Amino acid sequence: MIGTAASRSLFSSGLKAQRSAMSLAGASTLAARRSMLAPVQLRALHTSLQRYAANPQSGKPASDSWSHTKQNIKEEAASIRSSIESTIAGGGKGGEGGEGTGAQTSAGGGGASGASEILKDAKSITGEMAQVVPQPALLWGVAGLIPYVSTAGASIWLARKEHLVNLGLDKSMDAETASALLLHAQNIQVGYGAVLLSFLGAMHWGFEFSKYGGRIGNTRYAIGVLPLVLGWPTTLLAPQLALIGQWASFVVAWFIDLRATSAGWVPKWYSTYRFWLTLAVGTSIIATLAGTNYYAPGSRSTLGGTASKLADEVKADAPTKMKLLKQSAQGNKGGVIKHTEVGGDVEATSAGAEGDSYVVVGNPKRKEEERKEQEEEERKKKEEEEKKKKEEASKGGDDKDKKDSDKKDE
Repeated sequence: MIGTAASRSLFSSGLKAQRSAMSLAGASTLAARRSMLAPVQLRALHTSLQRYAANPQSGKPASDSWSHTKQNIKEEAASIRSSIESTIAGGGKGGEGGEGTGAQTSAGGGGASGASEILKDAKSITGEMAQVVPQPALLWGVAGLIPYVSTAGASIWLARKEHLVNLGLDKSMDAETASALLLHAQNIQVGYGAVLLSFLGAMHWGFEFSKYGGRIGNTRYAIGVLPLVLGWPTTLLAPQLALIGQWASFVVAWFIDLRATSAGWVPKWYSTYRFWLTLAVGTSIIATLAGTNYYAPGSRSTLGGTASKLADEVKADAPTKMKLLKQSAQGNKGGVIKHTEVGGDVEATSAGAEGDSYVVVGNPKRKEEERKEQEEEERKKKEEEEKKKKEEASKGGDDKDKKDSDKKDE
């Protein structure tokens, strides 16, 4: 993009010089025209704008042969790469290395060396920017990627673990434990991403406090707050939605840093530095999402898993809700309201479709004691019944003996 703009500017100045020379000297020969088109051929980056000059290719296809087509493709790819590298570097503003490269290209001219010059220029942009980044900033930036890379790896490993558990190939844990661990790993990644976004915004406040690039004021304070505003709401979302939102937030934060670099509000190397860090973070997020959806699409951390679990819960609660709605239409849920106090350790269990409420709250210890008391009462009742039966049996035997004795006396 920068090379094309420069070429157009130089081409326009060359044509103006050509018209003025023709009006003054009246030159009309082909040799004079070629000499006046020389400035166009010595522009900073050689592009396809030379087609405006008279050449043997006029009126012919874009390429004469396959080799010529291959060469054109290489030159266009190099031009695109140069534009991308220049954009990453903050619009190609003000680097000494960049000016030197442009001077060398202008001196080298166009022709067959154009593609090599463009490649050389593209490699120098990122290379020279990386060399001027302070060493501590590089080390701390790489260290800041460790939590992202580690949580991404843990998420993929746990997703595969859950997949194997569901297939019955891994007995080291149950499916619920594997799903819970995966959910925790992704929540850690989401929490760290929100903190990192707020840190990236705070960097601009630091530049403002130090008056780097001058006193900017509210504009720089506002762009410092924007990453925080984008990152904080993601902590309220499900892990998969949160990671997608944070990926977009990191891209927006890098674009802000790119514009700040072009405006001179941050060091010249800052946009390139931030680009590579954002690329690593974005790759980790994509790896987490891809690994989780590949191995465990039904996990609680995925959209599909969350929706299916919600549907199962709604389906399971439907009978209870319908009964409660019918009872509620009769007033007080159709029965007597009981108020009791439960002390000590309590637990809540589902009342089921036949219950008068959604849950039943009770004390496990009291329930155990009541169960033992009930068993003791039942045991006593059985003993009493057996005793009565024995007494009746013994009484019946005595009556029989008495009747037999009476018969003998008769």
